[in-house]
Amino acid sequence: MSKTILWPRSISTQMVTIVILCMATTISVIMFLLVAFRPYIPPLPDGPWPNSLAIETGLTALQHVPEPERKKLAQMISTPDLRFVVGERASCKTIPTRMPTEDLRRILQDKHPEFIVEAYSCAADSSGMTTSTLVINNGYYAVQAHDGVNFHWPQIMRLTMPLIVAFASVFLMVVALSVWSVRRINRPLSFLAEHVEAFGQDITPMPLEDTGPLEIQRLARAYNRMQARIVRYVEERTRMLMSIGHDLRTPLTRLAMRVELGAEMLSPDTVRREVILMTRMLNGTLSYLQDQNDLEPEETTDLDSLIESLCSGFSDMGKPVSYTPVGQMVCQCQPIALSRAINNLIENGLKYGGSVSVILQNNSEKAFILVKDNGPGIPKQERDNMLLPFTRLDRARTSHGGLGLGLSIVQQVVERHHGLLELMDNKPSGLVVRITLPIGKNYSLFKKK
Repeated sequence: MSKTILWPRSISTQMVTIVILCMATTISVIMFLLVAFRPYIPPLPDGPWPNSLAIETGLTALQHVPEPERKKLAQMISTPDLRFVVGERASCKTIPTRMPTEDLRRILQDKHPEFIVEAYSCAADSSGMTTSTLVINNGYYAVQAHDGVNFHWPQIMRLTMPLIVAFASVFLMVVALSVWSVRRINRPLSFLAEHVEAFGQDITPMPLEDTGPLEIQRLARAYNRMQARIVRYVEERTRMLMSIGHDLRTPLTRLAMRVELGAEMLSPDTVRREVILMTRMLNGTLSYLQDQNDLEPEETTDLDSLIESLCSGFSDMGKPVSYTPVGQMVCQCQPIALSRAINNLIENGLKYGGSVSVILQNNSEKAFILVKDNGPGIPKQERDNMLLPFTRLDRARTSHGGLGLGLSIVQQVVERHHGLLELMDNKPSGLVVRITLPIGKNYSLFKKK
């Protein structure tokens, strides 16, 4: 649980976190290597060259002793890496002046402008170190100092190994974190791509788990919904073709039998009746398919006025339909499609139940439309099937010649409104069809849930 809470959930925040972790790791590794490989030595003097302070101190000491004592003092303060000479030039094999030599000359000249300082570099001696020679005041003083750099392998490794190890460690750390982060983020995408490819070859539904970053979870949920919708559409169309084939086969068989029996059985009225039946079946199918792509615009509608108008129309024709107005109840909907759905329910109730009562209720977020009849009802085990297109009960309702599309059209309209259609028992007998519609203040029909 803590891992889920602490680790960022969106791709953008995960990438930012990975960059921060890489930077923090890089800084930590470099600091550790600097501490681990840093020799324990006193702080170096100001300036680019460690011997500058020693040279300055030695020259100052030589200037403050009597001239006869200067050569002796020069020998006393000389070291293997730093040699002072008084009254003569220090011998060496000159080479092109190197940067450490020029830096040393500039430092001494800046601190002692009274000196005339010449500088040149000498070739490496037996120790492998290059030497800088300074000639001061036209040769009265000479200083010869090793600059501490040679080109032997141990010296090169001593100077470069900390940097090599630091940069190599940082590079490997960044590469490892980058590979891990990319794999972690791409794994759900690869899994999704495999599922999509498999679903493209076989429409058997394979729901994805909504794991990974938030964007991947949303994509997985959207894919699952799309997958279920495609499967449902394919099943509906397969069932539709089978139903149309079955329903058309019956009148065609009757016509074929009458043709075989002779002209006396093939009356114009009989042919007209069969043609009308087949035409009604085809028109009902086309109407159902067109309703699936209904582009009716969204409108702000008063549900109370809409239902009252529908019920009044039936009452004016002498149909036993009752409705008690509840006052204004506004929602965003497709009014023509919703009217057609409620009209279908009222017609079904009148056809199978004799009388119908319509009730409108609501709470702060939803509206409930209940259409009640007192007919035979629908068995519980058949209710889910009755919402499928071209599905009819075999007994009482078949005799009325319905196509089995009424409840399917209602279900289609309700789903387009992001609502819910439920079939329930009416006491003591009959059916209650309840439509639940969202009516929240910020609700929009074409806004994705």
